[in-house]
Amino acid sequence: MDISGSAMVNTALNMQSSSTSEAVGTIMLRKSLNAATNEINQLMQSVAPQLATSGTLGTQVNTYA
Repeated sequence: MDISGSAMVNTALNMQSSSTSEAVGTIMLRKSLNAATNEINQLMQSVAPQLATSGTLGTQVNTYA
C-alpha cells in the first residue's frame, strides 16, 4: 500500500479541521444553553411570589406537605 506524504498531510488536516469545527459547535451550544438558563432564572425570579416577613398577615402559619 503506497500512501503519499501529501495525502497523509491532507487527511490529517481534514481530521483536525473537523475536530476544530466540532469543538466550536460544542462551545457555541454551551454558551447558548447558559444564556437560556440565565433568561429562565430571571423570568422565574420575576414571577416568584413575595412572602410576608413581618406583621400578622401571612407569617403565622407553619405547614408541611
